[in-house]
Amino acid sequence: MSTGNTWFSAWFDSPYYHLLYKDRDDKEARFFMTELIKKLQPTKEAHLLDLACGRGRHAKFLHKQGLKVTGIDLSPQNIAWATKHHAKEGLDFEVGDMRQPYGENRFDYILNMFTSFGYFETYEEDIQALRMMKRALKPGGCLVLDFMNVEKVRLGLVKEEVRQVGDIEFHLNRFIRNGKVIKTIRFEDQGENWEYEEQVQLIGHQEFVQMFKEAGLHIEATYGDFDLSPFDAVNSERLVLFAR
Repeated sequence: MSTGNTWFSAWFDSPYYHLLYKDRDDKEARFFMTELIKKLQPTKEAHLLDLACGRGRHAKFLHKQGLKVTGIDLSPQNIAWATKHHAKEGLDFEVGDMRQPYGENRFDYILNMFTSFGYFETYEEDIQALRMMKRALKPGGCLVLDFMNVEKVRLGLVKEEVRQVGDIEFHLNRFIRNGKVIKTIRFEDQGENWEYEEQVQLIGHQEFVQMFKEAGLHIEATYGDFDLSPFDAVNSERLVLFAR
């Protein structure tokens, strides 16, 4: 399954992606992962997968909590960076596509966090990705998938935004088309004009319920934010699903 001409293979491998998002809230992310660990209560022998790990900052934090962690990401450059700066005993990184096999009965927990799903063109690819997660989990293992709350996104979409990062002025435009929220990123650097795009499917709670069922996963808990508060379809910031 080729990824060479997809928006995400180009954008996630670009140095501008990491520049634009370099100030993402680590404090909030670490709070979320701390809450997950409290809820899941993994043993020290547990093997955890950070699926779509980026450059491994969250995998590194989880490893510091005493867990064995593997990070998998589509971007070879991300994995090379993570391996160079973070890898050590009990923390390793691999290049992988979540639609393709990356293990069988391998992990006790799989975390797919911060809306790292819904990038594909077809429903069948979404189901295939979920089936690969199920395949990689040990019997009784737990998948945690954290996604945006699409109803909240629809109501509060910020259509235009400008972000100044160093010498570069990023112009962001967001709109909804064909069941996806699309963000265009335009900027100029060193005399060249650049344009990238992000596309995420607007997958709602009930759609996830159906998809998980089709993939052979059972949702056992649903939460609405990083503090694992109850999910509310209109007001919750996130959609966090626990499945086995």
